[in-house]
Amino acid sequence: MLNLKITNRIVFLLIITFSITLLNAQERIQNINFLFANNGYGLGYEYEKFRKSNVSIGVDLRFYDVRNDEYPIYDPFYNQFTVAGEKDILLFPLFFRTSYYLFDGQIANSFRPYITFSIGPFIAVDGDETISSFSKKWRSTESQTNLGASLGFGVNFSQPSGNTLSLGLGYDHLNVDKPIHSKDDFGGGYLFLKYQINRE
Repeated sequence: MLNLKITNRIVFLLIITFSITLLNAQERIQNINFLFANNGYGLGYEYEKFRKSNVSIGVDLRFYDVRNDEYPIYDPFYNQFTVAGEKDILLFPLFFRTSYYLFDGQIANSFRPYITFSIGPFIAVDGDETISSFSKKWRSTESQTNLGASLGFGVNFSQPSGNTLSLGLGYDHLNVDKPIHSKDDFGGGYLFLKYQINRE
């Protein structure tokens, strides 16, 4: 309960701070993010505004499908492989982020390395693995909200079309207060491929 109160206060302060800052921001960019983490895979949406030519702020919304506990087992009776240790766990980080672009104005604009830091709440949802029906499985869920963070490094590559492709790596801090299947740490390293879908 205490952690939830602290999380809510931090989120409230972040929303106020980012809302005020976004009003004075300049260029706006929207990205789609493909994430390949050590505990699964995911998708993300990013919205960022540039405060300066080398500093941006925004939101980072993600979806992770946790898969790191699964392993195949061969069934000789049916002559096929089955998946053991399958866990239906979904993570929904709702991060506020800031990015700093290195060597601004010193190298070609088509090659822009940057570092980024994100912080905010994430929702962990545990589906009922005993139910085979996909729709029913997610009707009986347990969820919890905790505070998470992420640190990353990437490089933007400008395309002839005007859009930008970005490659990079990062580390997520995603710890839950109440363990899910005896596990309380769902963070770790990840690789990302990001594609710009809109720029204003």
